[in-house]
Amino acid sequence: MKLHIPLALTLLLLSSLSASAKDDITKELITSNGKQRPYYLYVPSTIKAPAPLIVMLHGSNRTGVTLVEKWKDYAKKEGMILAGPDALNLAGWSSPQDGPDYLHDLVEELKSKYPINPRRVYLFGHSAGASFALHMSLMESQYFAATAIHAGSLRDDVSMIELAKRKIPISIQVGDSDQFFST
Repeated sequence: MKLHIPLALTLLLLSSLSASAKDDITKELITSNGKQRPYYLYVPSTIKAPAPLIVMLHGSNRTGVTLVEKWKDYAKKEGMILAGPDALNLAGWSSPQDGPDYLHDLVEELKSKYPINPRRVYLFGHSAGASFALHMSLMESQYFAATAIHAGSLRDDVSMIELAKRKIPISIQVGDSDQFFST
């Protein structure tokens, strides 16, 4: 009987360690257009199939982990998967090297590994990532369900709106004293 108590405690400790490891952000690699690209992934232990996926596009001179870290608790509570890819040049996002192919490759790989609802794949972008998220959502309006951005806009390039093949829900949040995107 005494031998079973340490074994039970060891098993309990190991199960709690593996549960917390599932709630960590991991750095992953994907090959897209012949280049290995890093991204940061958060798959909460509370995930239920089919789950929404939010692809989070970082601001200039940041990496994908910066946004994933900020959204991790909310994603755990709501059962959402987060992916924060890195732009090829961390100074900013650009097409075609960062999308749409790279974003498609990332989403399709994640859909092959996790129970993602293909009708609930969203984009979120901050600053430089916000402007790129808007461009990608308009170019790929049939692929992404909706887009939300913070501290970004289309600037003077509203002709991009004509590229959308469907009306895609877009939420734009900009502060009243943003130095780059005025209201």
